[in-house]
Amino acid sequence: MSVILGCPDNTVKVFVKGADTSMFSVIDRSLNTNIIHATEAHLQTYSSMGLRTLVFGIRELNNSEFEQWHLAFEAASTAIIGRAALLRKVANNVENSLTILGASAIEDKLQQGVPEAIESLRTAGIKAWVLTGDKQETAISIGYSSKLLTSKMTSIIINSNSKQSSRKSLEDALVASKKLTITSGITHNTGASDAAAVNPVALIIDGTSLVHILDSELEELVLACEFTFIFLFFIAMVLCADVVYSFGCSSLN
Repeated sequence: MSVILGCPDNTVKVFVKGADTSMFSVIDRSLNTNIIHATEAHLQTYSSMGLRTLVFGIRELNNSEFEQWHLAFEAASTAIIGRAALLRKVANNVENSLTILGASAIEDKLQQGVPEAIESLRTAGIKAWVLTGDKQETAISIGYSSKLLTSKMTSIIINSNSKQSSRKSLEDALVASKKLTITSGITHNTGASDAAAVNPVALIIDGTSLVHILDSELEELVLACEFTFIFLFFIAMVLCADVVYSFGCSSLN
């Protein structure tokens, strides 16, 4: 997300904010290297605390750049077909080579009663899926605070960068979940308490891995796994609809 401002010194500047992964890809890392390294360290700390983070950058536009952007923006904003894609392309023309300004972190508190409600649903055997744009550390921290994740759960995390590695990770997760289910069944049959027999498994997948899963038959492997909880983190909003459609339709078949 960005805004272009005319400043009192007659300069034109574009201010951009976004998630760290998207922002660091458009920030000029040769500028303010000390601030970049410090910001990355701060983001790691903030995320582990469950705080929601944003990174900010700035770039000065000369008169020619601003005029070109303005003309292109006017044309894109009035387009009848493909308006969103055209606006995104126009934004990309100025949202690059940014100078980092810093980062922010805020606590997004859960509403009263949310953890207890989620725990009741989980205890009732209802499987939960969560889609979030947060980074891994933030997502997992919020998962624990909301009682979607617990210390008794076995968490399987998939961070893959190819279709092949995504398949291998999912197959390993399937084997692991089956072993845990069998172990729980054996424990239950020996007369152990129900609490001891329950061995819930959480599957945690990042956005890159999710792209490979949706782009192949791998989604069937996800549905085949007996996971108590599935956490999809660091995904763009455009993927949310794909997830709901792909896995929703598959579960109905």
